[in-house]
Amino acid sequence: MLKFQIIIAICLFSFPVLSQNDIDAMRYSQTFFGGSSRSKAMAGSFGALGADGSCMGNNPAGIGLYKKGDINFSFGLKFNSISASHNGTTTKDFKVNLPFDGLTLVGAWDSKTNKDSHHALGLACNQISNFNSLTSISGISNHKSIMQDVLATAGNNSIKNLDASFAGLAYEVYLLDTINSNYYSLVNTKYNVTQSKIIETSGRNNEWCINYAYGFKDKLYIGATLGISNINYNYSSVYKESDDNDSIKSTNYSYPVWYYPSDKVGGFKALEYKETFRTIGSGYNLKLGVIYRASDFIRVGASFHTPTIYNLTDTYVYNMSASYDEGGSFTSQNPPNPGGKYNYKVVTPMKFTGSLALLYKKFGALNIDYDILNYNQAYLQSSDASVFSGINQTIKNKYSQASNLRIGAEANLKPIFIRLGYAMYGSPFGETFTGSFVNSFYTGGIGIRNNKTYLDLSFTRRINSENYYLYNSNYVDKSIIKNSITTIAITLGSKF
Repeated sequence: MLKFQIIIAICLFSFPVLSQNDIDAMRYSQTFFGGSSRSKAMAGSFGALGADGSCMGNNPAGIGLYKKGDINFSFGLKFNSISASHNGTTTKDFKVNLPFDGLTLVGAWDSKTNKDSHHALGLACNQISNFNSLTSISGISNHKSIMQDVLATAGNNSIKNLDASFAGLAYEVYLLDTINSNYYSLVNTKYNVTQSKIIETSGRNNEWCINYAYGFKDKLYIGATLGISNINYNYSSVYKESDDNDSIKSTNYSYPVWYYPSDKVGGFKALEYKETFRTIGSGYNLKLGVIYRASDFIRVGASFHTPTIYNLTDTYVYNMSASYDEGGSFTSQNPPNPGGKYNYKVVTPMKFTGSLALLYKKFGALNIDYDILNYNQAYLQSSDASVFSGINQTIKNKYSQASNLRIGAEANLKPIFIRLGYAMYGSPFGETFTGSFVNSFYTGGIGIRNNKTYLDLSFTRRINSENYYLYNSNYVDKSIIKNSITTIAITLGSKF
């Protein structure tokens, strides 16, 4: 093996590495409600109710119900509690961050040609995704190892054609070797090892909305929003396997292995595989909406969101290390410093929303929004059309149509407003209300208003669970991750 190391190092670094997959498409396709604390307290449900800055990102026609100017700023605290179970072992993590929640500016004026009609222009920034989280997973391997995945990836490839970010790294640190042209692993799955993984993510997806809306005789409202998103996503994971019981000794392999006494390589002790990447970029979409005031008590609304086209750049580094009972320790990285870079596009599904609002004089309001979108419409693009053909086919086969439901209510107890809400964001696999990857939101809040200024406070609880695999699901047992995210937000605003 040693005589090949320099040659292989050169070969490995010459092959392109693509880390993009269907998970990237889902990460940017599934977004949640943001905006003011009033909107959050009502679970983002304003599709027919209108007159809130969050409408720019939901139903743009809602801005047409403004007759005065409005400016507000929102901020808050996010508490993220995560529990992960793997083969009977449960670990828990907790993370706090201070997200920027939103900014709204609306101007409204009467039409010069029709005194019963008016125009409105709006500018808003809403955080539609917050990526800050910390997850730790640990447990017994149940006679499985990431090296089974490495062996499958290596297949019948020659050494120079090994995957540079995975099997090639394992070869460089002696975890993968050959005897008589057959690959073997230095991790003997006859014995259990401890598997663990720490995943840390950070960043956000903030969407700037530029809106125009028109209210015709206070009966029919139409609006359009140009959405411009800015993405900053950071991901780091460290996967480990360790022979804590010192079971895998150099003398108890059930298959032939090479030993390298001069390099102190023999019985397996531990391995570590680290993936680090950062995604930055921007996207754009168009939102169109309409609201009709059927009576003083009923409003109906509908909106359409075009696909968002994201132009993204990934910078990435893969690192693998291994240590052995005889004292040897080795590390290999791909690509070499400063890391790799790749440009690509993600196109998200279009979305349709229907809305109904019920109002009782000035004392209360109830709004219901229902979204329909098909996650298998998402896809990835690059300058080489064939690069993502397999991934895009996976998206079509793996994901399906989904539904989202948002319900919000508000009671006017002058000068105090009481608000409650519930939202269900369906799984990209089609499940609703219950099941893995379904997100449930329970919300509430209060507001205080005088003639011009107002202060709103919201409480949001998001709950979901997901099935997670430490690596290729064919070679590892399923882990269960349960998320509980609590956000407390405040909005300060003024009418003018």
